[in-house]
Amino acid sequence: MKYNKIKYIIGSLILALTVQATVAQNVARIGYFMDNSTHKHLMNPALVPARGYFSPVVGSVDIDLRSNLGYTNFIFPALNANDPLLTFMHDDVTPEQFLSKLSPENYLKLNQRMSLLSLGFYSGTSFWTFEVASHINANVNIPYDFFAFLKQGMTSSSGNRYEINNLSVSADMLAEVSLGSSFRITDDIRVGVKGKILGGGAKIKGGVDQMIIDMKPDNWTVTTNGLVNLYGPGLEFENDENGVVNNFSFATPNNLAGMGYALDLGASWKPLKFLEVSAGIIDLGSVIWNKTYNRVARSSGTVNYSDFDNISTGGNEGGNSSTDDQMNELMDGLMEMAQFKEVDESDNLKEKLIPTINAGVEAGVLNNKITLGLLYSNRLVPNNNISEISGILNLKPFTSFNVAASYSLLNGVQNTFGLALGVNLAILNIFVACDYIPMYVTPQYIPLNEATTHLQIGASFSLWKMKKK
Repeated sequence: MKYNKIKYIIGSLILALTVQATVAQNVARIGYFMDNSTHKHLMNPALVPARGYFSPVVGSVDIDLRSNLGYTNFIFPALNANDPLLTFMHDDVTPEQFLSKLSPENYLKLNQRMSLLSLGFYSGTSFWTFEVASHINANVNIPYDFFAFLKQGMTSSSGNRYEINNLSVSADMLAEVSLGSSFRITDDIRVGVKGKILGGGAKIKGGVDQMIIDMKPDNWTVTTNGLVNLYGPGLEFENDENGVVNNFSFATPNNLAGMGYALDLGASWKPLKFLEVSAGIIDLGSVIWNKTYNRVARSSGTVNYSDFDNISTGGNEGGNSSTDDQMNELMDGLMEMAQFKEVDESDNLKEKLIPTINAGVEAGVLNNKITLGLLYSNRLVPNNNISEISGILNLKPFTSFNVAASYSLLNGVQNTFGLALGVNLAILNIFVACDYIPMYVTPQYIPLNEATTHLQIGASFSLWKMKKK
């Protein structure tokens, strides 16, 4: 069928973005109240750990993934239990089965952070930090109407019209050098500040503001208004003989594509021996991407399609061919259909960072060996804030051993559990935490429901404690 050919071409975009985002917040929030969480100052620069630390190599790795999509949104059981699983594009999966599980806006948000060199030490009652780190960030937004077009297609004999808005994807790589300090104002009040210098390695930002698809039995017209920006030395478009973008190339960069700055601010107050209140805001700043390394491609206008047989799909129509094969072989077809063409435009891009607010209160019993904390976080994403509130139980039987468990409510609807362990030995600190533990996973550990998790693993050499007054 003609529609089966063309729908696989467009559907491959969704598959490619989904896989890309699932394979590339600063630290696990469950460590906010833990004494042996060395990097908790990344959530609030006023917070201090029990001991100083030094990591000459990778000291902390964090992977934060947020999505309202999951494995079961795209993979379905076959009619015969012994047959292979079906992708959402398979003919045996009905439109109602697939579309009923989607939201008006379907997103994937990924933040990966790696601490390459880090140092935190006490000087009297003040705590100083220095760090070199790297960031990889990726965001994908896919509207419901796009999926509806893919799955439903032409339901009327006279034709159908689909309007798809705000399909977007972005990814960037940043390096960070920071210096921070936490110091006492009074015996009960501590404030913190941290400055960061940011270097932009590369950035890809693109999407389709509007795509109008008029479907007729023997003719389609596709009207698009889209834009793709590449920022980075070595990032280039690859074009076919007609000047249509069909791929990207990436060479080893020899310079930075952008520069920026950021500021973190925080404070904590201990009105009673067993009670502490704290709040902080991080990532106040921006990055400017240099137009010297900017490459631009636009998709604007209307393309008419009447000969679908010239478009290769690389798989069986209505079959269950390999997802990887579909992605690798059909992306070229998608780019050809959208007709992105490189244009001679360039401009600096000033991009604000996404600030995060963290506010917590912690109360303890048994000389604070058991504490209960309540943490509120809000990542101020434009038009789509990511907020959560967490209840955290901390067990601190010894200064060198902490265990924590958490229950979190994300955006008022999604609930999840977390666990953390912090061990501070004489010469070594080890910290392992997961804010959102997937309850149901595949044999390959892919979450079956919403793909939301945050994992932090860290190790560092222990330094001296704070000197008592």
